[in-house]
Amino acid sequence: MTSLEELRKINARCIHCRACQYAYSNEPDREGDSEDFTGMLLSCPSGNLYGWEGYFNSGRMWITRAFLNNEIEPSQEMLEVIEACTTCGLCAEQCPNLIDTVDIIEELRAAIIETGVEPLKKHKRFAEMVGTEDMRNPYNEARSDRTKWAQEKHGEQIDKDLKIGYFVGCTGAYRQQHVADHTASILKKLGVDFTIVSEEVCCGSPILRTGQKPVFEDVMNKNLEIFKDFDLLLFSCAGCYKTIRNDYPRISGKQLPFKTRHTVEYVYDLLKAGKLKINKPYNEKITWHDPCHSVRHVGLVIEKEILNNSQNWLLDSRAAEKTKEEHYEISRVVLNAIPGLELKEMYRIKGDSFCCGAGGGVKAQFPDMALSTSKERLREAASTGADILMTSCPFCITNFNDGIKALKKEEEETGKDLSDVGSKLKVVELLEVLDELL
Repeated sequence: MTSLEELRKINARCIHCRACQYAYSNEPDREGDSEDFTGMLLSCPSGNLYGWEGYFNSGRMWITRAFLNNEIEPSQEMLEVIEACTTCGLCAEQCPNLIDTVDIIEELRAAIIETGVEPLKKHKRFAEMVGTEDMRNPYNEARSDRTKWAQEKHGEQIDKDLKIGYFVGCTGAYRQQHVADHTASILKKLGVDFTIVSEEVCCGSPILRTGQKPVFEDVMNKNLEIFKDFDLLLFSCAGCYKTIRNDYPRISGKQLPFKTRHTVEYVYDLLKAGKLKINKPYNEKITWHDPCHSVRHVGLVIEKEILNNSQNWLLDSRAAEKTKEEHYEISRVVLNAIPGLELKEMYRIKGDSFCCGAGGGVKAQFPDMALSTSKERLREAASTGADILMTSCPFCITNFNDGIKALKKEEEETGKDLSDVGSKLKVVELLEVLDELL
């Protein structure tokens, strides 16, 4: 079981260079398509909004050091500063010393709470709902309704005795149900013999991110028991995917008993193997948003796994970077396999992608920060000239649509045309498109 103390040496790598505050910090002269997006961009959602050092990762690393050295007293105010972070991981991507910044932030949150400081109000409510046996989700919904979305169209897939499972997640089961529906439909079209498990509980992502480890460990252990005999788990939720793929082994100290793959990655595997070809066109101009959890976080762990086993960093660091970049290309390979689709890339992409603003418990506890971050990313998307902002994460979809609603409301109130900052963008889930084209 990891703890903040175990990360002391990793935290000590921080030399306060502040590279983590930027995107493309190693490319200060990088050119973009517009004056707004060029060079080094301040790209920490909380630091950008609040403006002072404690809200940037560089400040949080030094707060962590002070906490570990008993130089600062834990408090509610301190927890609020540390919790105002989407845990997007861009700081880790930029860090020249390869600090596991998100692990440290999440463990600091847990350590503060362990001293007796109360979790923040909305975050505490997450734990109460996920910890309640007849709910087991952060949306205050009945656990018995978890597979209700599938009963009419995919009822035959529920609780089958099979080796491949579709882990739906709470957002897909209770809110963005169209994502779950299209994913199940895709898997059936691809001939995947899969099942949807009604006993599935919350993956624990919102609980782990907000430092409430006992409840997280409870749901983690329940899911590991439920799925222990499976060969493969497939995901449509980026957060569930990252949590189970990356965090379960880190927190439990044990390898997963099953393999994991996001559905977009599964489609990519079939394309690369020559087992799938998309013939139906999708004649749209789109820009792509890389979900932090399924793209950057997974890429960073891929890189870390190679380096941790390295006997020669000079050679293996290049291989690690190449393998990580190959992971960042997966969604683009899928997009470029769709006839008629025109991809217009944003300035900050792949590992350097800017967050949607919803993660890390921020959307519930700090809605203004979530909305501000969403609007910033929408502005970047609109600058490409694309009509559609496409992604593959139900939480990103929710926050982007909330940002567009806010822009449209502002248009109505002021009479200004805000299309140049994203008011006319349409947010589309890639899995929904794939289901229509297959």
